[in-house]
Amino acid sequence: ELAARGALVRARRIAAGCTVLAIGAIVAAVFAYFSTQRAHRAELEAQQTRVVSEQARLQAEQLLGYLTDDFVRELQTFGRLDVVAEFTKRQIDYFNALPPTLKDRDTTRNGALAMVQYARAMRSLGKLDTSKTVDDEAIRLLEQLRSGGDDSEASSVALALGYAVQAQILDNRNDPAGPGAGKHAAELLRPLAEAPHASAAARRAYVEVLMRVAFEQQGSEQNEEAVKTAQLAMRFATDLGAKDMSNIEMGANYAESGAWMVSALANLGRNDEAGRSAQEIMDVADKVVKLRPGYRLALHAQQIIQSVLAQVATNDLKPAEGLRFNQRGVEVSQSLVDLDPDNIVSINNQGVAHQGVGDSLWSMGRVREAIPYYLKSLDDYARATVGGTGFFIIHGYDVAQTANHQAQIGDAAGAAATIASGAEFLVKLRKIEPPGSMAVSIADSLVKLPMVGAAYQAGDLQRARQVARETIDELLATKPHAGLQTSQKFVSLFVAYHFQARTDYLLGDYAGAEKSERASIESRRHSTTEAVIDKRDLGELSTWLAMAVARQGRLAEAAQLIAPVVKLQRELAARNHGDQWLTLELAAALYAQALTDKAHAAALLHEAAAKIDALPTALRSLHDTRLWRGVIGAAERGA
Repeated sequence: ELAARGALVRARRIAAGCTVLAIGAIVAAVFAYFSTQRAHRAELEAQQTRVVSEQARLQAEQLLGYLTDDFVRELQTFGRLDVVAEFTKRQIDYFNALPPTLKDRDTTRNGALAMVQYARAMRSLGKLDTSKTVDDEAIRLLEQLRSGGDDSEASSVALALGYAVQAQILDNRNDPAGPGAGKHAAELLRPLAEAPHASAAARRAYVEVLMRVAFEQQGSEQNEEAVKTAQLAMRFATDLGAKDMSNIEMGANYAESGAWMVSALANLGRNDEAGRSAQEIMDVADKVVKLRPGYRLALHAQQIIQSVLAQVATNDLKPAEGLRFNQRGVEVSQSLVDLDPDNIVSINNQGVAHQGVGDSLWSMGRVREAIPYYLKSLDDYARATVGGTGFFIIHGYDVAQTANHQAQIGDAAGAAATIASGAEFLVKLRKIEPPGSMAVSIADSLVKLPMVGAAYQAGDLQRARQVARETIDELLATKPHAGLQTSQKFVSLFVAYHFQARTDYLLGDYAGAEKSERASIESRRHSTTEAVIDKRDLGELSTWLAMAVARQGRLAEAAQLIAPVVKLQRELAARNHGDQWLTLELAAALYAQALTDKAHAAALLHEAAAKIDALPTALRSLHDTRLWRGVIGAAERGA
C-alpha cells in the first residue's frame, strides 16, 4: 500500500510536470505564432515602406527631371543664370551623393542633364574650366549609357545637348573643333526629329542644336549651308507653334534661327532678301517680347537682326541708316546686360553694338565722334575676356581697329594707350594658353599691326615696314588648325602685307610693293564673301598693286588691273548715300588709272582732285587724305 501510494504520488507529480510542460509548450507555440505574425507584419510593412520610398524617389527624380529640363529652360529665358547654376548644382550634388545601387538609367540621365545645364550656365558666366569639366563628365555618363544598350530618345536628346554645349565651350576657347561638336549633336538628333510622328521633345532639341550649327556655319563662311540650316530650324519651330505664338519658346527660337539666316544672306550679298527676311523675323521676335517682356533669346535675336540690318545698310552705302540700326542695337544690348549682368555673351554683343555705331559714324566722315564708341566697345570686349581665348581674339581685333583709327585722326597718344592695353591682355592670354599657341600668335599680331599703322601715319615708313615684315614672318611660321584659326591668320596677313606694300611703294621699292600686294590680295581672298565691303577691300589692294606695276613700266598689265576697280567704284558711287570713304577710294583708283592712261590722265587726275576737295573738312585733314591729295597734285603738275 505504501509502495502503491508512493507510485501514485510519483505519477501525479509526473502528470503535473507534463501538464506544466504542455502548458509551457502551448504558451511557447502561441508566443511563436504571434512573433511570426509580427515578423510577417514587419516584413510586409518594410516592403510597403520600400515601395513607398522607391515611389517617392522616382517621383522626386521625375520632378527633378522636369526642373532640370523645362523649368531650367524657363529660367534661362529671363537670364537668371545665377539661379540656374545654383539650382542645377544642387541636383548634381544629389546625384553624386546617391549610392551606386540607386543610380539606375533614369537617375544617371537626369544627373547628366543637370550637368549639361550647369555647364551651359557656367560657360555663359565665364567659368570655362568648370564648364568643360562638368560637360565632359555629362557626356561620359551618357555615352556610357549608350554603350550599355540605352538607345532611348531621352538619353540621345540629353547627349546631343551635351555636345551642343561642348561646341560653345570650344568656340570660347577659339578651338576649330567646335563646329564638329555642333554638327555631331545635330546628327544624333536628325533620325529622331525627322522621323514620322517624332516627339515634341526631340524636335525641340533639334531646333536648339540647328540654331547653333547655323551660327557656326555663317561664322566660318559657309553661308549657303547656314541659310539652309537656319531655314530647317525655322520650319521645325513653326510646326511646334512659333508663328501663332502657341509656343513662345519656339517663337524665340524661330527668331534666333532667322537672325543667323539673315546674317548669312547679308554675307552672300543678297541684301534685298536679307532685308525682307529681317523684317518678318523681327515681327516674330517683337511678338515674343510683347507677350514676355525680357525674354532673353528674343532680345538676342533682335540684337543680331539690328546688327545685320546695319550691315545691309553698309552694303547699300547708307551709313546714316546703318547708324540708326546700330543705335537701336545698343539699346537692346543694354537691356540684355541689365537683365543678365554677368553674361559674357551679352557683354560681348554690347561691344559689337558700340563698335557698329563707331563704324557708321566713321563711314559718314564723323571720325572724331566715332572714337568714343570704339573705346566703349574695347571696355565691353575686355570684360568678356573672362569667357576664354576666343574673346581675347575679339578684343585684339578691336584694339587693332581702334588704335589704327586713332592714329589716322592724328591722336598718337590715344593710339599708344590703346596698343598698350592690348599688350596687357596679350600677357594675360599667354598665362592661360600653352606654348606655341596659335591664339597667342594671332593676338600678338593684333598688337603689332596698329604699331605698324601708327608708324605709317606718323610718316616713319622704315619703322612701319620693319614691324610689318616681323609680323609677317611670325605669322608665316605658325601652323593653324583648319577653319577658324586659318581664317584669323590670313586676316592678319592681309593687313600686314598691305601695310608693307604701301611702305615699299612710298619708299620707291615698286617690285617689293607688287610682291607684298599680291600676297595681301591672296590672303584677303581666304575670308571674302559677296558683301560690298569685301569687294571694296579687294579694290583698294588692287589699286596699290596697279600703281606698283605701272611704276615698273608694265602699263598694259596695270591698266587691266585697275579697270575693273574703277568700274566697280563708279557703280558704287552712283548709288552712294553718304559713305565718305568711298569717295576717297574712287579718287585713288582714278589716280592709278591715270598712271596707265596717258591720253586721259589729265581728266582723270582733275576728277580725282575734285573728289577729294569735296570731302568734309574732318576727312581732308587726315594723313591718308592729304597723302592722296599730294600725289594727285604732284601728278597734275607733272612732278
